[in-house]
Amino acid sequence: MNMKKIVVAGGGVLGSQIALQSAFCGFDVTIWLRSEGSIERAQPKLLRLKEIYLNTLEAMKTNPTAYCRGFSCESELSADKINDLKQKVEDAYDGGNKVIRITEEAGKDADLVIEAIAEDPEQKIAFYQELSKHLPEKTIIATNSSTMLPSAFAKYTGRPEKYLALHFANEIWKNNTAEIMGHAGTEGKYYDEVVEFAGQIGMIPLKLHKEQP
Repeated sequence: MNMKKIVVAGGGVLGSQIALQSAFCGFDVTIWLRSEGSIERAQPKLLRLKEIYLNTLEAMKTNPTAYCRGFSCESELSADKINDLKQKVEDAYDGGNKVIRITEEAGKDADLVIEAIAEDPEQKIAFYQELSKHLPEKTIIATNSSTMLPSAFAKYTGRPEKYLALHFANEIWKNNTAEIMGHAGTEGKYYDEVVEFAGQIGMIPLKLHKEQP
């Protein structure tokens, strides 16, 4: 699968980071939220992240220690290249991110849904059961949970073979690792596609071969 359309479910600290980083790297990103209040809380987070990206990139012109690996694999960048990256940030914020509520429209073309909602089993189960009504067959689902195992939720997704964990560290533009962890029923080809996606958004994929909170 050539992933293009990414849906991030949840606009909290990591959800907003995953969304902006994915859009910065050229993906069509939707943040999938459940209420107007959630939308209102997500917008300032995205704006703050945009300013962090722009200010950090500007600092990289004169301060080598400001370099963040999530922006580029090149540690030495010319001012022109940095300006190009800053334009990518502007484009990602202005055009790449759509913030909408849970609707059939949000997920109908999704290649990958990254779930980054609260670490509450009941909320996750309810979310996956609702999500399954709106997604096409092709969609892979990944959870960003750091404490819960994918095997605990796989059956609720309606596609356990396409379900796994994709866990990010905070401040992903500089702590650019992504842990990929399947469960016993995850098919290898979908695991590999998520590994590839992690690399495409500037992360270093850390492939885990057994479940571990």
